[in-house]
Amino acid sequence: MKLGSLIRKGVALADQLTGGSDGVQDTVYIYPWIGFGDSAEPIYGTVVEHKAIVEEKEFTRKMSDGSEITQKASITIPRPVAANGATDRREPIDPRDKIVLPSGFTGPILNVDGITDPQTHAPFMFQIILG
Repeated sequence: MKLGSLIRKGVALADQLTGGSDGVQDTVYIYPWIGFGDSAEPIYGTVVEHKAIVEEKEFTRKMSDGSEITQKASITIPRPVAANGATDRREPIDPRDKIVLPSGFTGPILNVDGITDPQTHAPFMFQIILG
């Protein structure tokens, strides 16, 4: 069995174990950025709901480039996310998207991580850091 297949199965199992009615996943709302209006205000597409593991906790995080940021929330979506399809976006989650947590908190997207599946060329799962 190849490593990619094992990771896909592991992520699917993690999704199954953390989801469901007594799991730890909450619904997050992602408003995909699709451009700027006449006054340079962001324009968002139709909101997309995702089940995710959400941890709201403020602390200083050191990034891979050595810089330090204040992280206020971590969101893990334990499955692939479909691309939005709008032009000039980083798909499927653009740093200009707006994410609203169950608590109502929203903050700038500081980082989006995910290991790319060599078969689908999309991340197996996502970790999104909000500031």
